[in-house]
Amino acid sequence: MARATISDVAAAAGVSQATVSRALRGSANVSPATRAKVEQAAESLNFTLSKSASTLASGRTMRVLLLVSGPLNTWFNASVLQGVYNVLAPEGYDIIPSFVLNRSQLDRFFRDLPRDRNADAIIITSFKFDTTLHDQLSTLGMPVVGLNSPSTAGFDASIGIDNASAIASGVHLLRSLGHQRIAFVHNYIPHDMVYGTSTRAAAFRAAAADAGYAEHDAIMIEADQRDAATATPGTTEASATTAAHIVARLLSCNRHPTGIMGETDEFTIPVYKELLRQHIAAPRDFSIMGFDDAPISRALDLTTLHQDPAALGSAAARKVLALLRGETIRHVHELVPATLVLRDTTGRAPDGAVTTEVLASAGGGGR
Repeated sequence: MARATISDVAAAAGVSQATVSRALRGSANVSPATRAKVEQAAESLNFTLSKSASTLASGRTMRVLLLVSGPLNTWFNASVLQGVYNVLAPEGYDIIPSFVLNRSQLDRFFRDLPRDRNADAIIITSFKFDTTLHDQLSTLGMPVVGLNSPSTAGFDASIGIDNASAIASGVHLLRSLGHQRIAFVHNYIPHDMVYGTSTRAAAFRAAAADAGYAEHDAIMIEADQRDAATATPGTTEASATTAAHIVARLLSCNRHPTGIMGETDEFTIPVYKELLRQHIAAPRDFSIMGFDDAPISRALDLTTLHQDPAALGSAAARKVLALLRGETIRHVHELVPATLVLRDTTGRAPDGAVTTEVLASAGGGGR
């Protein structure tokens, strides 16, 4: 049987081919009754309007770019992609994922984008966008939506986790459990890239001060730049070597922190495993928590701060649709809370005698 054409649909519905095109493209200047008649005829004939024909008529590409930092197959990035797809695919949009690993790739992406002009909008996740980059896209009329970015600058709309309130809840938990000295461990941040997770370190300092910790009782320990040079750019996972260096610095402090917060679950877990390797157990000797509630944290019963990247992706996609349709967005720049999830790695602070004895048996900081 020959494939049905738009002419066949028009004849079956008793309307012109132009009306069929408008009805199936969702054009506003078609009455509901006519649209229903055309859709019924198209369905009976198994006819689908060519996307290329539809986009030519509408001036839209029906594509949305998703630009992420780091590999596409990480838990966060893959979950965001799924969330974006769940909203945009049913609306007829193709999602074109891309990723960058460093500043030079980021600059090249935005330098080439106006020339390629192969999408109607772009969602940018996890790294800082700015007005300079936005101005490069202004002539294209391409809406830009941010997701978990450290700043709203340059975005037409954004959605992200409220890192400040999330970190504060973690700090106050450690305070309530009696931990007198706490630490925040985080990955090395290149000077020319600012990630969404970068704001968590500053949030820790502010939350610790608010909770009454003196500056010397709330310490920051960052991965060594040499360790970061061997890691995949844009990822938050710590290698075993990086974790060993972090733990050595934790244990070499004059007064050992008994409460530890990590920038992400992926960064925290290697540190946690290194502490266990040195026979320092949680929550008996220390408490430790991550951030994200990635599946790996559940497998290891890690206390963490829960976020849902698939839901964030869906929310960002809905903002894209609103911008493309010229609709009013109720919350243009939106922050959503992260939920504290209590598991087995946090508990009451150990007394000083136990802490000293256990840490001394571990070699007092280092190997």
